[in-house]
Amino acid sequence: MLFAILVFFTQVCVAQAYKYISMEDGLGSQKVYRILQDSLGYMWFLTQEGPDRYNGKEIKHYELTDKGQKLNMQFSLNWLYMADDGVLWGTGRKGRIFRYEQGRDRFEQVYMPPLPEKGISSPNITYSYMDHSRRIWLCSKEQMALFDTRTGKISQLSSCIISNVTSIAQIDRENFFIGTESGLYRAVLDESRTLLSCTPAYNLHAPVSELFFSAALKKLFVGTFKQGVWICDLDTSQENRSDETLSDVNIKRIIPFGEREILIATDGKGIYRMNIDTCYAVPYIVADYNIHNGMNGNNINDVHVDHEGRIWIANYPSGITIRDNRYSGYRWTRHSVGNRQSLVNNQVHDVIEDSEGDLWFGTSNGISLYSSATGEWHSFFSTFDHELEDKNHIFLTLCEISPGIILAGGFTSGLYQIDKRALTVDYIASSLFFHLDLRPDQYIRDIRKDSEGNIWSGGFYNLKCFDLKSGKSRLYSGLNSITCIREKDDSSMWIGTSAGLYLLDKFSGKYRSIDMPVESMHIHALYQGDDGVLYIGTSGSGLVLYNPEEEAFAQYYTDNCALISNNIYTILPKPDGDLLLSTENGIVHFSPRRMSFNNWTREQGLMSVCFNPGAGILHSSGRFVLGSNDGVIGFPSDMHIPVPTFSPMLLSDLNISYQPVYPGDEGSPLETDINDTKILKLKYEQNTFSLRASSINYDYPSNILYSWRLEGFYDEWTTPSSNGLMRFTNIPSGKYMLHVRSVSNEEKYKSYEQRSMLIIISPPLWATPWAIAGYIMLAVLVCDSVPHHYTEETEEDFGREDTLFYKYSSRHPYTFDSDKGPVGRTTEQRYGE
Repeated sequence: MLFAILVFFTQVCVAQAYKYISMEDGLGSQKVYRILQDSLGYMWFLTQEGPDRYNGKEIKHYELTDKGQKLNMQFSLNWLYMADDGVLWGTGRKGRIFRYEQGRDRFEQVYMPPLPEKGISSPNITYSYMDHSRRIWLCSKEQMALFDTRTGKISQLSSCIISNVTSIAQIDRENFFIGTESGLYRAVLDESRTLLSCTPAYNLHAPVSELFFSAALKKLFVGTFKQGVWICDLDTSQENRSDETLSDVNIKRIIPFGEREILIATDGKGIYRMNIDTCYAVPYIVADYNIHNGMNGNNINDVHVDHEGRIWIANYPSGITIRDNRYSGYRWTRHSVGNRQSLVNNQVHDVIEDSEGDLWFGTSNGISLYSSATGEWHSFFSTFDHELEDKNHIFLTLCEISPGIILAGGFTSGLYQIDKRALTVDYIASSLFFHLDLRPDQYIRDIRKDSEGNIWSGGFYNLKCFDLKSGKSRLYSGLNSITCIREKDDSSMWIGTSAGLYLLDKFSGKYRSIDMPVESMHIHALYQGDDGVLYIGTSGSGLVLYNPEEEAFAQYYTDNCALISNNIYTILPKPDGDLLLSTENGIVHFSPRRMSFNNWTREQGLMSVCFNPGAGILHSSGRFVLGSNDGVIGFPSDMHIPVPTFSPMLLSDLNISYQPVYPGDEGSPLETDINDTKILKLKYEQNTFSLRASSINYDYPSNILYSWRLEGFYDEWTTPSSNGLMRFTNIPSGKYMLHVRSVSNEEKYKSYEQRSMLIIISPPLWATPWAIAGYIMLAVLVCDSVPHHYTEETEEDFGREDTLFYKYSSRHPYTFDSDKGPVGRTTEQRYGE
């Protein structure tokens, strides 16, 4: 039986988690030639349609242009390299050389070979290579040239090699090995004389397709066509040929894998793993067409191991395949069209293990039995079996009522009984099975056997119990819309319904409603722990914990914890005391001791994530088996789900007035890339701007959220969001401190990283200090000139009055009174007279 169970979970022990990237995910082409990782952590894919950059969430495609004209990618960029200073370079078959400008986020053409004379075709580059001195080798059948990326100069090399160069490996600055279509050469470069002296090496005359030199081991690994891999020891001048495993296959790439192993990518046999001491190669990553979630091809163009140990595979024609050894493998079982020896339907509503360890699956098209003794499949009540002509084939619940006898219920009013040994089936009306005169159920969602052997059946209208020993039945009226049934103890049962949770006394038939503090009362799953705490999976209200002794509740949902869904469909115990939850978005590992949640989603390689209510068991072999809308998922109960790790935050895409801005542009405030900018100085007319925060994460990118605040303008943190775009409009002049942080969606209180940038917005010209000083000076001058002007006018007025007075007094003599003036004096004199 154990052997057959292992057959059902084929290769679970050795298979790992795989993820796939194709054109549907944004990849430029399914044909990928090269995979690289830059210093920031971005993954670069050189495809048939040009270079793509990937951050775990999005793929950005780059075009190449020459004087504004788009270039043909199939000839313009065919090799991609990462220099030791972190700069990305590329060359094409026409000899063009491109450099990636990080500040401007684009590829710049730095060299184009001169146009040939009329009637002479331009050289066709058959191979290109970048050495440790940052020189790019351009090899064609007619000539070889060196382009120095530091000086921008190119020089032609004299060489005796007349065959097409296929690969180059550098030993030191002057010594190289060169592989060609006719054999292997050892070469010495005299750069001052532009001379390449070559001699045949190791008497190897087979076509060479790949070279890899290990400086630590001082060994050269030579990949050939039809003669496998040769290992040449530079100290002893001896060569060893690998076993015949890799004969008659083309070697595409050889890379180191640990200290004593290498990975060998082949064109047709997948990836092999070789121990350098024994020179023995074994299949390592090879397509398995018997499973749905494994390696999906053997035509490998490139392989790359990233900083965290993931293996990235250029797999034609599938695109990119990622293998992560940190995740345990799982088995994905699906229906095979036209194959009766497979799961009968992919929509699996229930899973049980019978007393002999066999697996039963209730589906939307009948019932499947997997025999652990023979490894064979058998189906019942499906459209292929012709047992239910014009009947409903959807089965929601299964239960073994006695050894070999299975009771099944679903979208029919009655029950079906299967005799496993005789492979016979019977339909039994509910009234006949339970010996009760009752209304037929419309749906039967759960059939459960309690500790005393009683059979409980819950449907849309009725809850019934049948005692197999006495043959007596009982109807518990008042309870309906049953969704799940669980035994609390010898005298009571937990009854979950679409309207809430009830505690039923088996003997008296009395029940009471459990008043849960949640909005949605629909129950999907129930599990009672050893401590008596009841774990309740709801529809829309997350996970609810209920302590009957203290009448206490605790609720966990997406807004207060790391749950990926508020719909909890299955709750299963793990051997270590933790719980496994299934949802419509993936699987959740819940630790009641730490009150922590860890998720396993499609992003992390789980291919089927939409599970069904109640469809799950912990098999006696120590594996979980879960039913979903797309087959069955099986994996070890001790499988470790990696905890999300820190991912550095990057700032990019500075836009001013909705236009992109780069360092070096006219009027640009950037002196370097925005990600390296500590102080951003903007003019007043540049006070509408935006920038983007992002992270490079290949495990769980949707777990990273971003929040920010502009201190001095808006001091509150924004609500964490997966969209890292920050927009600011018409910000007043002044000094502000922009704070940006990345936080965990699973643990919202946990901040991964926080970055700050000083933003200075200059005032308008009329509000500058110089302008204000000018305004003050002008005001002082105005204030000073007005009194002086007033004094002069007053003096002029007094002068005119004095002149008139003296003219008047000369005609009318009298005594002048300074207090009254001449008029007052004249008046007084007239009245006196």
